Amino acid sequence: MKALILSGGTGTRLRPITHTSAKQLVPVANKPILFYGIEAVVAAGITEIGIITGETGRRSEPRSAMGPGSAPR
Repeated sequence: MKALILSGGTGTRLRPITHTSAKQLVPVANKPILFYGIEAVVAAGITEIGIITGETGRRSEPRSAMGPGSAPR
């Protein structure tokens, strides 16, 4: 089974926190918000995950945080 996580947007309402980083990577309890969604999908038994980044995909931050996707972090 496959999952799709919608992770777009610039986070203008979260400024100044998101002025230098993507809102999906804002840490909550020392872990980026995006990781909570990924962990929930994996806990449901889904093995293939696609992440839609939108405008923040132009930055290298979300891709470098996720890595190549071949192994869990």
